[in-house]
Amino acid sequence: MQFKSLEIFLAVLKYGSFSHAAQHLHTVQSNITNHIKKLENELNCEIVTRQTPIQATSAGQDLLRYAEQIVRLHHQAKAHFLSDDQQAFAVKMGSMETAAAMHLPALFQYIFQHNSRFQLDLHTAPTRELIDLVENWKIDCAFVAHSDPIENLFSMHVWTEKLVLVSSKQSEIELNAKSLHNSRFIAFKQGCSYRRVIELFLQSHHVPASQIIEMGSLDGIINCVLLSMGCAILPERYILQSPYCDQLKIFELDEPLAFSKTYLIANQPKTWNKSLQMLVKFIEQYSNEFYGKNKSLEP
Repeated sequence: MQFKSLEIFLAVLKYGSFSHAAQHLHTVQSNITNHIKKLENELNCEIVTRQTPIQATSAGQDLLRYAEQIVRLHHQAKAHFLSDDQQAFAVKMGSMETAAAMHLPALFQYIFQHNSRFQLDLHTAPTRELIDLVENWKIDCAFVAHSDPIENLFSMHVWTEKLVLVSSKQSEIELNAKSLHNSRFIAFKQGCSYRRVIELFLQSHHVPASQIIEMGSLDGIINCVLLSMGCAILPERYILQSPYCDQLKIFELDEPLAFSKTYLIANQPKTWNKSLQMLVKFIEQYSNEFYGKNKSLEP
């Protein structure tokens, strides 16, 4: 069923004859007749009467309802893609939980100050899962921690976090192989970039990453640390802003483990709708304004 056939069907009913419809559509009457016959053959029923003025049959009345909806949706879709300011659907954004907790409230405030009607739908997950979701078109963009830009994806460096190891003040942990071998670490599930830093940190001290307890939230990780169940590696900025900061011991990490880059990732720009284009522009402006050219974060 061709869209053009539906437009001609509507024109025939509006103007009451094949000839008048042909005049208004700037075509020949035989073209009008052929499209109506094609519709009738496809639907296996007569959709218009053959008397003047032409009217819809009962079957034609059913088709009329669908045709009007289809034509209206066609015009709405066309207007959406050609308009400079329409946002019919929310941008589906992904983020690591740490970024969502520390950075996104201020970012969202910045966006809404510039466009109060902007729509966002946020999903939090570990970095590996977020990359998969973007690559498979399940979300539009995501904030992920990664050492380098993601291959085959648009990757914009937005900030760099300083990471630290934290434990409770009651903990007797020391940064040596013997102490670390007897220590537990609290982390998100596999695929989390900070968990990967824990594994690399232990590897650098020749300690197997065998005692990692998985938690599903930042609050869960911090509470476990406070109860001396283990230690964690998290952004220093998050720890210093935490109400529990004075109950924690903070250990510096050596480079390169001490720094973690955060990228905004998406599929290639030629695939973006106008809402995603606008969002990326807002994020780039925000990143340059608040984090500067080197994207480093001072606690």
